[in-house]
Formats: sequence, C-alpha cells, structure tokens
Amino acid sequence: MLWRFRREVIFFLMLLSSYFVEKNSLKRNFSDSDTKPVKENLINYEEIIQENKRLRELLELKEKKLIPNFKVAEVIAVKPHIFPAEIFINKGKKDGILENNIVFTKDIFLIGRVEEVNDSYSKVISIFNKKTKISVIISSTREVGIIEGGYAPFLLMKYIPYDSKVKIGDEVYTSGFSEYYHSGLKIGKIVKISRDKNSLFLNILVKPYIYSYSFKEVIIAK
Repeated sequence: MLWRFRREVIFFLMLLSSYFVEKNSLKRNFSDSDTKPVKENLINYEEIIQENKRLRELLELKEKKLIPNFKVAEVIAVKPHIFPAEIFINKGKKDGILENNIVFTKDIFLIGRVEEVNDSYSKVISIFNKKTKISVIISSTREVGIIEGGYAPFLLMKYIPYDSKVKIGDEVYTSGFSEYYHSGLKIGKIVKISRDKNSLFLNILVKPYIYSYSFKEVIIAK
C-alpha cells in the first residue's frame, strides 16, 4: 500500500515537472518569435530614415544649383582602407562616367577625380594619392599654392611665400587654375606651418575634410 502511494507521488511530481518545462519552453519560443520581427523592423526603419536623409541632402544640393549635373555612386572598394589613395565605385561608361570627372562628398568636400573608367565601375584617385597635385587658394590671404598627396593623413601645401600671413585654421579651396578642378571645392584646413630659413617658401600641412569620412557614397560631376 505504501509502495503504491509512493509511485503515485512520483508520477505526480513528474507530471508537474513536465508542465513547468513545457511552459518555460513555450514562453521562450513566444518571446523569440515576438521580439525578432520587432528588432528587424527597427533595423529597417533606421535604414529608411538614413535613406530619406540622404535623398533630402541630394535634393538640396540640386535645388541650390551648387552642382547642376551630378551622379551618385556607391563605393565598392578602397585601397588602402585608411586614408585611401584609390577608390572604386559602381558606376562606369554605361552610366556616363568619364575620365577626370571630379568626385566629392555631399558636403562638397573634394575626394579626387576619376582616373580609369570601365563598363560598370571606375577607379578614383583621391587627394591622398601621391599623383595628386592641385592648385589651391587660402581663404584668409587669397594666396595660391599647390597641394600634393602622398603625405597621408595630411596634404602638403607648397609655394606659399616665407613672409605670408597665413595662419593655422585657414581653409583651403580649389583655385580653379588646375586642369580638372573648378574653383570653390572645399579641401581642408591648415594644421601646421613651419619656416625653413634656407627656403623662400613655407612648409604647410593641410588636414583634409575627408580625413574621417566614411566612404560609402560619392558624387561625381564634370
């Protein structure tokens, strides 16, 4: 009689244990299935918000007529990964991209120019590239010099007179005297000025505005 009672108690405990295990399992499954779509929706909403923001910025660029005709391209590769000298974009001949088209950010910060065009992609050499030589003008003194790449993370500015009144923080723009770049494109700010008594010119370093730019999309114009 006692043994039969024990078996009933054990059986009852097993049923009770099974009930709680199943309940917890259902709760976990419900929780996972309920929250997963919410997380996915949050990600999708964030992507939509960013996309709308980008489109508004591009529309504003057109409305201001700063750059009347331009194309937007996605960056598919950069070389090297930090301060890239070469950038590859997903637009080419079939999209109307031409050699020496200028490339910049939506804020009109100069990135570089198209060097090579293929059917469906193009190669851009950036201002960090050692091939880069651009005529520029200093905002405060209106003096014209040349910036050169190959000195990442900065650019080297040459041919500013030794007695110039240039100062740290002055902005640097394209002058319009280069073969490919029209005037007024923003390049960066002066961060270092040194004087060599044996030279007629200053040694100036410029920090580009694209110093910390995330290369995802670029704008291309003639």
